[in-house]
Amino acid sequence: MSFDDVHRFLEGLLGEDLHAKRILSLAGATLGVIETASLAIGAIGQGLALARGRLTKHAIKQVDRMLSNPGIDLDVVRRR
Repeated sequence: MSFDDVHRFLEGLLGEDLHAKRILSLAGATLGVIETASLAIGAIGQGLALARGRLTKHAIKQVDRMLSNPGIDLDVVRRR
């Protein structure tokens, strides 16, 4: 599964409810979870780095920022 596949799926699911940049962040984190089968922030970041060819440090930081973003309303995501 590629990043583009995950992004297209989430965009179709959440495109009306979330800003495009937030959907990109969710797609990256989702891909990280798929790669590592873990919900630990560090592991998600490592999976994202592995899948996207990025530095682990930056990917972990990206996941951490996404999870602390108040603009991503989990209640909206769960309703889908």
